Amino acid sequence: MSVSGLALTAFLLFHGGMNLTLVFSEEAYNTICRLLGANWYALVGSMVIGFLILVHFSFAMLLGHKNAIARGIRVSMK
Repeated sequence: MSVSGLALTAFLLFHGGMNLTLVFSEEAYNTICRLLGANWYALVGSMVIGFLILVHFSFAMLLGHKNAIARGIRVSMK
């Protein structure tokens, strides 16, 4: 879960940094948009981010379930 969380945090920082360039230079922002528009690596990156979100959510559910069992809390998986 920590690895997927770290990767998602890195994505947010990267995305935020790209958007921050708009404050300083419209030309630089447009260059970034052209580079990351609809290229194959941007599409693959979007799929990877979606996969990481699913992995992160799944691990959160699994760890929450294991934590409840370890604490002796009755857990029903209906």
